[in-house]
Formats: sequence, structure tokens, C-alpha cells
Amino acid sequence: MTLLRPRYWPGHLAMLVCVALATGLGLWQFDAWQTRRDDAARDVSKNPAVALATVMTGDSPFPGRDLGRPVTFKGTWIGGNAYVADRYVEGKRGYWVVTPVLVDGGDSAMLVVRGWSPKPDVPAPTGQAKVTGWLQATEGSGPFDEDPTDEVIPTMRIASLVEKVDSDLYSGYVVAKAYSGETVVEGDAAPPDLALKPVTPDAVPPVSGFTALRNLLYAIEWWVFAAFALFVWVRWCRDTLNPPEEPEPEPQT
Repeated sequence: MTLLRPRYWPGHLAMLVCVALATGLGLWQFDAWQTRRDDAARDVSKNPAVALATVMTGDSPFPGRDLGRPVTFKGTWIGGNAYVADRYVEGKRGYWVVTPVLVDGGDSAMLVVRGWSPKPDVPAPTGQAKVTGWLQATEGSGPFDEDPTDEVIPTMRIASLVEKVDSDLYSGYVVAKAYSGETVVEGDAAPPDLALKPVTPDAVPPVSGFTALRNLLYAIEWWVFAAFALFVWVRWCRDTLNPPEEPEPEPQT
């Protein structure tokens, strides 16, 4: 058979490589889409708290399967507070109070949402910290920060606080359920004017599902590439078996 001759093997091999590669990449993206959907459907917020180091490190990407998982860690409070604007508690508009903790055993800081305040004027804790809370992912795009030099940010985006903290940051943050420090700002020990209202996981904006949808679209795109490679191979085979007839030369006068 003509197409089985050695001279045509490189064309067949190129088709197999292109189709296999595009199909495999499509399956990989499809699996990522399914995994993200499964992660979004899991609720681990009521699980027992685990050590932060068993979930992620300062250098690792955010673990999607552990979104909302209770974690605990120790460290040192560093720097001052940042405030996330337009956060509501009991219908009142105010701010999330965010303070970084340099986690023991590393050189990265975890941002901790300590609570809610009606005004951005809460003293920052100092000294040793022990934090227990829910692990959360950075928020996506949002309002533009009109004044990057102040302590107020419009959304809880890790990138917005990189230049405000003298340390590398974890790729997520923790909404505190309980914490300790030399400046106590919760419970009966706190002066009434310094008491912060707690923030719960229910108050955290949902993570955008665009990333998962993007994985599905990438999978479809790769499969389209595989189909196109197969189409080109079929056309090549057809043209090889039935080459187009060359036009007859016109008679000379």
C-alpha cells in the first residue's frame, strides 16, 4: 500500500504525536476542571484545626482543596494593620482589620483577619502570636486602590499588601477564630472601644469560578487542535493517494 512506504512514515508519526499530545493536554485540563469543581463543593470549615505547615508553606501555591480549612500556627506579629474597606457586620459598614504574622520556622508572613471594626484606627498587636482560624484564598479583581500609600485597601488581595509588609507573604490568608498577642483586642479583657467583632467564613466573598471554567475551555481548545491535526493528516493522505491532475499544456500556435 502506498501510504505504508517508509517515505511516508514521518507524516504518520507527526500526526500521532500531535494528536496524542493535544488529547493528553486536553484530558489534563479537564481533570483540573473536575478537581476544582470537587474542591468548591467540599466544606471543611467544621473540621478540626490542623497545623498550617501540614497544609501549605510560604513558598507553595494556595491549596484549593483546603479552602476554608481550620488551621493553627505560631509566630510573631509584625508591622501595623491594614484595613479592607466596605465590609459589613449586622448591616453596618466598616473594615476588616488585617495584621501579618511572621510564622515560626520560616521567613514568610501570614495575613490574619483579626476582626471587624467600624473605623480604621485599631491598635496592632505585638509580641508572640498563636492563631487559629480558617484558611482563605486571595480575592480576585475588584475596585482600583485609589491611594496605595494608605492602610486601606478595597479588596482582600494578597498582591495589594506585598509592599506594605517587610516579609514574603503566604499565598492565602487566615480569618481568625482565636488569637493571642500582647495587645488583646477580643473577649472580656478588651476595652469596649477596642473590641473587634468576629469575622466568620460566611462573611468571606466566594472565590471566583472563572479559573475552573478556564480549565474546561482550555481542554476543549486542545481537543480542537487534535481534531485539526487529524483533519490535516486525512487531507494529506487523500492528496497522496489521489494527487491532483496537472493541467494539460495549451497547444502552441
